[in-house]
Amino acid sequence: MTRANRQHDVTADHVAFTVEALAAQPGDADLNKLSARVNNLLTDWEGIDAEGRRLERAVIRASAHVKVADATLDAAIAAFAADLVAHVGGDLSHATYTGFFTEPHEEVIAMGLDSEVPEVTLIVHALDQQGEAAPAKLRAHLEPLRAGLKLGNGALASRSDALADLGRHMARVEAWHETAAASLRSTHGALARTAQKRSLPASWADAFFNVL
Repeated sequence: MTRANRQHDVTADHVAFTVEALAAQPGDADLNKLSARVNNLLTDWEGIDAEGRRLERAVIRASAHVKVADATLDAAIAAFAADLVAHVGGDLSHATYTGFFTEPHEEVIAMGLDSEVPEVTLIVHALDQQGEAAPAKLRAHLEPLRAGLKLGNGALASRSDALADLGRHMARVEAWHETAAASLRSTHGALARTAQKRSLPASWADAFFNVL
């Protein structure tokens, strides 16, 4: 959880405290009216919080899939590169090698998945263009590379969607936090007026809040 999320949890705890304090005298009509309003706010938070946990789990899931897709594509690149290097006799300046890798393949493998996908897309395209003219050992890697690309693209898209969903949710959390703060201030004002009407000390209104 981020620091901002923990702050919202603290606010939710304060709201819950006020809900319970207002419920301490169930026969009080003035308190019951305020209790319903604040309780609705807490119910909203419980739904928002549950959705946030689901979305955070989705981000974890998507990140895990990206890591596995990265390792899978790394393996496919390494296998292809091993046969390619053997084909050119270890000469990394050979035109056949540079036709697939504009930089050493180890550097491509060391890239993150986001950067590897465009590189492998070019390799697959080059193999497709060469068709039967490409050495059979190299053509044999076409499908594993394609499968790695498909897995990688899917994982990256899912992670992007998951992060976007979580970002939108955080905007909803911020809106709730602002509403909660305003509602607690408003509730305190209403209780202060009730205290004055009943000739009670100001500390009576303060008792309904964990912090002011």
